Amino acid sequence: MLTTRQLADAIGVSESSVKRWIDDGRIGAIRTAGGHRRVRVEEAARYVREAGMAIERPESLGLPDLAAHARRKATDGEAGEMLYDYLTTGLAAEATGLLMARFLAGASVAQLVDGPLVQAMVKVGELWLSGPKGILLEHRATEAAIQAMVRLRALLRPPGEGLVSVGGAPAGDPYVLASMSAAAVLEDEGFRATNLGPETPLGTLGLSVEELRPRLVWISVSVANHATGLRREVLGLADRVRALGGILVVGGAQVDRLSLPRKQALYVGGSMAELRAIAHGLKLPAGGSGG
Repeated sequence: MLTTRQLADAIGVSESSVKRWIDDGRIGAIRTAGGHRRVRVEEAARYVREAGMAIERPESLGLPDLAAHARRKATDGEAGEMLYDYLTTGLAAEATGLLMARFLAGASVAQLVDGPLVQAMVKVGELWLSGPKGILLEHRATEAAIQAMVRLRALLRPPGEGLVSVGGAPAGDPYVLASMSAAAVLEDEGFRATNLGPETPLGTLGLSVEELRPRLVWISVSVANHATGLRREVLGLADRVRALGGILVVGGAQVDRLSLPRKQALYVGGSMAELRAIAHGLKLPAGGSGG
């Protein structure tokens, strides 16, 4: 929770302005027993993004990660390289701050993943070729990236009640970050996302579909060592999802190895931007248009 003074200091305006915006309904807030206004950090983040405001004093938001990165600036072309430097040196707070800063400046989670995060992690994935030291750097960078994604998700607004999604990576796929990123993209679109994580048998995912009745199910395929069998399982799951009124989205670095056919309620995506677009389309009323 932020006081009106903390929020005013963070964005460089008067406290009376923040109070007026709260009273006008532009910023959501709660009242303490003593009648004082308090603003959740995720609500402050929403307002900053939508109003296009700059963060002048990030420490006032109670976000040390944002403050850790605040002294460095990066253009779109430099952000991936800077994130790579943060990750490979184990600077999880600075990596988080970079992603937070760009999120607060208006970037969607999908843009952050497809942009600087993918740019950095592609280079991280090549480190193991340089021997034991490279493997050490790769593991440290991956852990820092996971921490950054966890902290970034804390800035997202609580999801709505009617939009449910569930997903994970199949058995034999140990990668954590890809499915976690998909969950964050969906949460950014207002979905309640249950990420079952890596090494999830598709039969288990099917059981969760029957229990949760999600509108959208995702599978992240970073490893496809047994492509024929996995393809058969994915198609079977697609039938179960469709029968329950949902859709299945399959993506990931090795999804093309599955050679999935065009099929009703089955989508093969190549980016988080595509996942975001599909999720956005599901939120439109029947007959609506995304413009």
